[in-house]
Formats: sequence, C-alpha cells, structure tokens
Amino acid sequence: MMKRSRILLVLAILTVISATSSRAQTGIMGGVNIASVSASVDGSDVSTDDRTAFNVGVFAGKGGLLGFMTGLFYSQKGFAVEGSNVDLDYLTIPLMLRAKILMLRGYVGPNIAFQLACNTSDDVDLAGVRFSCDDTETFEFGWKIGVGGSLLIFNLDLAYEWGTTDIWKADNGSIKNRAFQIDIGLGI
Repeated sequence: MMKRSRILLVLAILTVISATSSRAQTGIMGGVNIASVSASVDGSDVSTDDRTAFNVGVFAGKGGLLGFMTGLFYSQKGFAVEGSNVDLDYLTIPLMLRAKILMLRGYVGPNIAFQLACNTSDDVDLAGVRFSCDDTETFEFGWKIGVGGSLLIFNLDLAYEWGTTDIWKADNGSIKNRAFQIDIGLGI
C-alpha cells in the first residue's frame, strides 16, 4: 500500500508540474536527412547507398515536464544502388510523447508518411529484380525517436526514423525507409 501511495504521489506531482508549466510552442524546423533503407530480395540483404537530402516543416508542442509534440514536414528520403538513384519524397506527420527537463527534451512516437513523389535516375536493379516507382506504396508507418534542446527561440534536434511497413510492392522483395535527421529550428 505504501509503494502504491508513493507512485500516486509522484504521478500527481508530475501532473501538477506539467499542468502549471504547460506552454504551447510552435515554429519552423528544417535540416539534413541522411536517408537509407533496409532492402532485401528473396530473403537476402541488398547493399544500398544513402541519400543525403533535406526536410523542412512546422512543429507544435505542448506540455511542461511531460507533453506532446507533432508537426507537418516535407521529408526527402531514398537510396542508391550501383549508381542508380531512387528519390522518395514524403509528407510526414510525427505524433510524439515528449519529456522535457530545462532546455533539453527527448521524444518518441509513431511517424506516418504519405509519398508525394518517387523518381529514379535510370533502371534500378536490386539483386536481379527491377525496381519501379510504379511498385511503391504511397503510405508508410514507422517510428521516430529523438533528442533536442532549446535556447531562447532556437532549437537543435537529432532524430532517427525507421519505417515498419514495406514501401515496395514486390512479392519477393522488401524495402523499409530509415533516416537520421539533424534539424535546426525557430520556435515562437
């Protein structure tokens, strides 16, 4: 019974702190995506190269010690195979729980994405199977985890996104997005 009361007391204190210091923050953010994929054909991994691109968008967060953060971002992802590029552009919506202590924050949550464009530089061969933009899924579900900090109105964030759904409709293949992000932003 004593242990239960301590847990309830801690939860009550955290709720009060969060409620009394909850202040919404909105802003713009953008930066570099170092995008990659996990790819396989017939169960064997396929080696691919990264695509360095960018992401930009708006974000909103609310809460004190514990809170919520979301946004709307244009995010470029993709990969290359033996000199052939696959450029994938998405509209992403992260829905994250955030913990904030002083100027630092950590966040984690689901990340949904809608494909806006797919372009290839020429024929893309994945271990003997031809990749085509016609065979890509337009919806992606994944996860995002990150850390960041704020000083006045300036933000710096490092995050990692990994897709859990296949973006390729091939019967014998699988491609899932990955992206490491370095973002800077201005909050209001």
